[in-house]
Amino acid sequence: MKTSNLVGTHRQEFINESKKFKSCGESGYLNCSIAKDASRKLDFLILVIETLQINATDSLFLKAKNIGLSDEFTSRVQFWKIRCSNPLRKSYTFSSLSSEQIDSLVELISSMAENLYPLIRQLLSSKESKTLNQERWYLFSSRLKSLITERMNVNRSYITSLINDDKHEYFRELLVILSLSCGKGGACRLKASLYNQY
Repeated sequence: MKTSNLVGTHRQEFINESKKFKSCGESGYLNCSIAKDASRKLDFLILVIETLQINATDSLFLKAKNIGLSDEFTSRVQFWKIRCSNPLRKSYTFSSLSSEQIDSLVELISSMAENLYPLIRQLLSSKESKTLNQERWYLFSSRLKSLITERMNVNRSYITSLINDDKHEYFRELLVILSLSCGKGGACRLKASLYNQY
């Protein structure tokens, strides 16, 4: 199955966004503001990680500890509160992420994506048989939709559209973002996609 035009376009937009910033240093973000959908995007990326890996929550906490993140990223309650800044969640806390929290989440997601890259690549691959690719996508999308139904506000039209979307375009976009968040400069690329420049 070939990567769709939408995913290819999203990949190029993601790369273009990252080129606006010379580095991950604070100087590169002086004339920028956090995008309104930053908390939603980060939460959904973690949902994809949880879909790809069994016991992902424990792995996230262990990874956070290993890379030296603060205690709020190794505590289940505090981490849940951070993720509830996503306005599409059932338990929305009406809070916003600080730049420090975004930096930590970016580092955590990038590190986890590095470990999961082989699985991400398999799902996005166009070189395997169509049948095998469809089977993988069925398992992945079913699991992800189950998590979305469980944790998100299904009364929101956006969530309903995700659950009913058989083409899974947004799911592909999330996988592309994770794939581009791996390796050298991956965290910088992810962070750049979460800011608006003015």
